[in-house]
Amino acid sequence: MLIQSVFLSTGNSLRLLYANRKDIRIVRTSHKNPNETIVVAGLEDAIAVDFCFAEGFVFWTDVSLEKIKRIRVTGDRRKVEDVISVGLKKPEGLAVDWIAKKLYWTDCRDSDWERNRIEVANLDGTNRKVLFWRNLGLPRAIAVDPLKG
Repeated sequence: MLIQSVFLSTGNSLRLLYANRKDIRIVRTSHKNPNETIVVAGLEDAIAVDFCFAEGFVFWTDVSLEKIKRIRVTGDRRKVEDVISVGLKKPEGLAVDWIAKKLYWTDCRDSDWERNRIEVANLDGTNRKVLFWRNLGLPRAIAVDPLKG
């Protein structure tokens, strides 16, 4: 089973956000009172996950649906939305730049290394661009450092 996770720091509590293919969960890591919450359930094949605290969104890739999706976890509007729904083959890696408000992902199309790519878009999926597409191998994970640009 492939699980990608992200640690969230909210106030005095450290939390772990992870995708478990069929759902996305947040676990409070307190030893005294551990608590697990399902953020969204009934997913097809969620692999990568990240969040944007300022915007209140959790993002994930679904390799079976060939999409990048999001859900707002703050406020009353808890609706799953497609962010990128066309032109993906196997989006496995995902990272949010919460300063520039950008979403980066890997798309591992097949063993033809000229077709694999790393892309970027705004958090709503607009202004999508291919950043790298040559000699990437099989890109599966990605991380960004928003503080260093």
